[in-house]
Amino acid sequence: MVHIRRQLHQHPEVGLELVDTHDYLLGSLRALGFEVEMHPSAGLTVRVPGFAPDGTTIVLRADMDALPVTESSDADFASVREGAMHACGHDLHMTMLLGAAEVMTRKPPRRDVVLAFQPGEETDRGALRTLGHRNLATLTGPANAFALHVHAVLPAHTVNYRSDTFMAFGDWFQVDFHGEGGHASRPESAGNPIEAASWFVQDVRSLAEQLSRDEHVVATVTECRMGNTVNVIPADGRLRGTIRTLSADRRDRLVDGMRTIAVRSGERARVTASFQLHEGYPAVVSDRSYVSGMVAGLAGTELAPRVQEMAAPSMVIEDFAYFLHRWPGTMVYLGAQVPGHSAFNHSSEVVFDEDVLATGAALLLLAADGWSL
Repeated sequence: MVHIRRQLHQHPEVGLELVDTHDYLLGSLRALGFEVEMHPSAGLTVRVPGFAPDGTTIVLRADMDALPVTESSDADFASVREGAMHACGHDLHMTMLLGAAEVMTRKPPRRDVVLAFQPGEETDRGALRTLGHRNLATLTGPANAFALHVHAVLPAHTVNYRSDTFMAFGDWFQVDFHGEGGHASRPESAGNPIEAASWFVQDVRSLAEQLSRDEHVVATVTECRMGNTVNVIPADGRLRGTIRTLSADRRDRLVDGMRTIAVRSGERARVTASFQLHEGYPAVVSDRSYVSGMVAGLAGTELAPRVQEMAAPSMVIEDFAYFLHRWPGTMVYLGAQVPGHSAFNHSSEVVFDEDVLATGAALLLLAADGWSL
């Protein structure tokens, strides 16, 4: 599994068009003897018959895509592709599901299982494409969905769960500023989109802090594009970023406030401003009954002391939410912290403890058996 993980880590691909990753997984699954349904830009799925099926199918999902990040870790198996890195741990997810698949060839799962490898999780709603596979679209009886996500700053091998809302709603926003531009020596004669942007960022941070007093929200500006030389006040500028919320009401209040701040910031800087919201991912909501069964099943395993309930939802977003719209189930965080390292997922410096590969595969196998020992 370590070898597989490092192979995948060295050759990351971003988005939906994961040609090499699709081919690698296809070859690996066929080598194990599976009949694979594969669609370009939509991942791969495999059906595994259970030895004691009870009519309930278990859907196990692993995401495949990397991030547009240039790796700066000192790993000797670092990405060989400039501008792409498995900074979120999806290489571990694929490896764990492949590891579980290999075990299933020798010891079939108790229940019928569909293994789903999905591209485009980060921003492309790849889950919707993968859910279109015949292996998933034709499931008519009861089913449950399970996935895990490695977490770079939670203790290795801990299983972190939460009933109801596990991860937040997530949306993307864009603010465009437009003025006339002008000479840098005469700032009084021209509006400045850079000034508007600076006020927008400060005021949105204050708004998020106010709204978070009784329910956490996040509003983060992640991209700024304006200006290209030292002696010209630019005419145009653009900010982009993301918001994370835990309820529709708080989302509406945050968006309305940001829209007002955008207009006000533009007026203050003597430019026009337009605010656009792009709908992102729904919240990842764990089924309370399924979670109870999972926790009860894990109580009889060596992992029992490491199973812990999260005090609050994660503000991360995940398109596994769409799987949970189809079938009840859950996602859990699998701690993968390497002692001495504090970088979180998505950092160019993030590292994950490879020892958790076996733990993750074990969790997937337990889920395939319905958490029954």
